[in-house]
Amino acid sequence: MEPAEKTINSKGPVASFRSMLAGKDPLTALAPMQAVSSLEFWQVMQEYGGPDLYFTEYFRVHSTSRLNKFILRSIDQNPTGKPVIAQMIGNDIPALIRTAKELEQHPVAGIDLNLGCPAPIVYKKCAGGGLLRDPLRTHRILGALRDAIEIPFSVKTRLGFENTDNYEDLLDIFSQHDLDLLTVHGRTVKQMYRSTVDYKAIQKAAKTVSFPLLANGNVYSAEHAAEVLNTTQSAGWMIGRGAIRNPWIFCQIRSMLKGEAVELPTGRDVLRLH
Repeated sequence: MEPAEKTINSKGPVASFRSMLAGKDPLTALAPMQAVSSLEFWQVMQEYGGPDLYFTEYFRVHSTSRLNKFILRSIDQNPTGKPVIAQMIGNDIPALIRTAKELEQHPVAGIDLNLGCPAPIVYKKCAGGGLLRDPLRTHRILGALRDAIEIPFSVKTRLGFENTDNYEDLLDIFSQHDLDLLTVHGRTVKQMYRSTVDYKAIQKAAKTVSFPLLANGNVYSAEHAAEVLNTTQSAGWMIGRGAIRNPWIFCQIRSMLKGEAVELPTGRDVLRLH
């Protein structure tokens, strides 16, 4: 399969990322899967073509936190040639600003705030998806980070916590802070990964906000990616578990976009992967 095409240009990761956001071609991104999206996993993904954009595992942020050296290694030793977005999770505004400023000293293309993690150990501390229960607090956090961060700032979210009752309010908050990119996972926090993904809700977000949006949730093949793009009218896809099962998916999507035949792995290819 052909190598990935969108690489970091001579102007650096921030300029490369901004160029991607301004382009017409749909973007592919590897999701920030905790305890999965390590440097070694990125190496495997890139060997099979890889996405246009990589997101780190989240940096846990609190009053006494320090940058996780293992996650930081994936930024400083980035082997992919693609822009990297550093993701944070937390609710302490001074600590989040401090961490963002520290991350800006490393070769990152942007900073992302996790508003979607469905793990109980996270949301019970009012972090990740737990913040979706408190739109006002989310509003304050986003405002502080938007003012402090000098490079692209993005958010990864879900449709709500237990339901979608405040989804429109959340979209309004995201719009007020003029994000550079929004990723929407089409389930609520409580739905975890079990239910059907609501791609129409992602479409609603794409029509509401004025900045690029990535559709996230159960994209498992190039054919399905095309259906999701058509339904959501998004700027591209963020893919997680689908890439674990099928690391060829990013190359397959690029072939599909070019109108070329989608190449399927042989048994030998799968054996080599394992």
